[in-house]
Amino acid sequence: MTLRSPLTSDDICSRAQKCVLSAIQVALAYLSSSGVDDEAKLAALKSLGHWVGDVHQPLHVSFEDDRGGNSVLVTGLCGSNLHFAWDTCLVLKAVGEDVGEAATELLKTITPAKIESWTRSEPMDWANESFAIAEQARTGYCI
Repeated sequence: MTLRSPLTSDDICSRAQKCVLSAIQVALAYLSSSGVDDEAKLAALKSLGHWVGDVHQPLHVSFEDDRGGNSVLVTGLCGSNLHFAWDTCLVLKAVGEDVGEAATELLKTITPAKIESWTRSEPMDWANESFAIAEQARTGYCI
């Protein structure tokens, strides 16, 4: 597998015309535009949630040839492929089937300090954090 390199502010999507970082930019532009109707803004908000989740996945910012983990087969409780395991199975194991209850519990953990740190970062920071996790030896994803 070919490991990608960390991104810089000059390098939104150097390897493709579109990427998760440009998708986040587009969704944010829709949400902040006064010329976009509510239906389009709702679609942009849903997409933004998906893209923000994707950029936090080491699978989406690390290797070019694993198709976001879809080409990495896994076995066991979350068997199938690594992308499915990350997107679905591991999330359900961590937060459970009751979305409302999970959201309530997660909201309890948000502190003013966390909000402050989140508002001081950019999507590129999130992508590079995910990249750093992917390339750590203890992650085992580069093996």
